Amino acid sequence: KSGQHPPEGATADGINVKTLGYNWASLQDKFGCAFGSLNFNPKRRGAKKPHDKPIATLKDVQDIIDELEINRRDVLGKVAELYDPLGLWEPLKFQLKIRLKEFNNSSWDQKLTQEQKERWAPIFALFLELPKLEVERSVVP
Repeated sequence: KSGQHPPEGATADGINVKTLGYNWASLQDKFGCAFGSLNFNPKRRGAKKPHDKPIATLKDVQDIIDELEINRRDVLGKVAELYDPLGLWEPLKFQLKIRLKEFNNSSWDQKLTQEQKERWAPIFALFLELPKLEVERSVVP
């Protein structure tokens, strides 16, 4: 219920309950973005192997993009990871989808050029800030 702590079995951190792509802080009655971590590793048995070092800054993002061979499929996959059934983050998703147009004439497995990596690194760095986004849950009777 709103204004109360979530039940222990429904939360991993004691504060938020994950529901439909959002973190719901029931005590404050706010929705937050439930985007996990910025991880470009492929899924194996339903989980992604974590990176060797944590990704916390733009420099970390640039390093991991240079280290891995990122392609159109990877970029689109990161944008698609933003599950937002209520459309709360739609302005951000819309901007990302517009930027994806630069890949329209490239194949799915074509590696990003150095110029494209430099353009997309700051965009991926924004993904690190997504868990900090919160909005009030609105209930209209």
